Amino acid sequence: MATYRVYLYNLTTKAVFAEIPFSALNYGYVMDEAGAATVTIPIGVPKVDGNPLTPDDLFPVVTGVAIERDGSLVWGGLLWAYRLNLTARTIEISAKGYLSYYAYRHTWENGVNFANIEQTEMIRRFVNNFTDGIGTVTELTATNMVRTRVWNKYELKPLADVFADLADDVTSLDVQTGVYGGGFFLYVEPFWITAGKEIGNRMYNTPNRHPYDSGKSLQQGVNCEFGEISVDGTELATNAFAVGATDGTATITPFALDSNPELAARIPHVNTVLSETGIKQSTALQYKVRSALRYQSAPITLPTASTYPGLFSPTDLKPGNSVGVTTDDGFLNLVAEDYTVTENAVTVASDGSDRLTLSLVQTALFKETEN
Repeated sequence: MATYRVYLYNLTTKAVFAEIPFSALNYGYVMDEAGAATVTIPIGVPKVDGNPLTPDDLFPVVTGVAIERDGSLVWGGLLWAYRLNLTARTIEISAKGYLSYYAYRHTWENGVNFANIEQTEMIRRFVNNFTDGIGTVTELTATNMVRTRVWNKYELKPLADVFADLADDVTSLDVQTGVYGGGFFLYVEPFWITAGKEIGNRMYNTPNRHPYDSGKSLQQGVNCEFGEISVDGTELATNAFAVGATDGTATITPFALDSNPELAARIPHVNTVLSETGIKQSTALQYKVRSALRYQSAPITLPTASTYPGLFSPTDLKPGNSVGVTTDDGFLNLVAEDYTVTENAVTVASDGSDRLTLSLVQTALFKETEN
């Protein structure tokens, strides 16, 4: 069993104003997106100062929610909504991870022109520009891969989408080494500024888009159950096209195409079309179609695992972690195969034991475009 605590705090002042008892708790992580949490608490629960919670204490966007497991903060985000159950006298709090805030901040209204800028530096510039935001501390590791991105005046693209696009972009060429690469896994997590009193949030990334070994293995009937496995070929593509956008003055729309002859020899031709509104250079689009064809060269196998209670720490199996998978399913019969977590949903029982529901995908799909 784990010991869980849930804190409410003010995102502007960072001050914790309540540790709230809960009757139900669920939280999770999603690759390249904000995870979510729901917490059910009694109406009238006391705050640190002894007074009961009020509607002002649950005001959306300014109210932060942080979850602690065995003394470590494991999830944090913003309260966006809540629901009163007047029969049970409870409040169900709905929160989303810190990244959700950046779905409501946008590229600058006068336009943005980042020419040959290292990809994490772009994110740093956006985040550090907001003195009126949620105070995210950037602890980003440079990938040493440069990008050129242009967003026109009044384009106003949500920054959460910008960050996800950059994180998933493994399509540039390091001119010094001649290696294609880039991309990363991006995280925004809570941390104690002052233990028990003040909570902040920080953004960090992995140095590349290579899934990193969790050191864990999932085995049917031993430590988890594989409830279902889906095989999806809807993303298969023998031909890829990428359409960029002009810089507001050019008359020719940037365009690139490529094909996968090996797959085309096996199946009827199928296309994928990429709309890349932030890219204005044909060379960058060429990297995009090359990467897309690799990712879409084989059906995607998607196992879903539900772990037995209390066997794994949720932070050991976050999106980007790779795990061994043995299904013993009588059909695919995966044995010690390498898979990567894309989503982790955590359910906490009343005794503190937690079960993880893991969505997985082949780690091979994250292999960077080869030279």
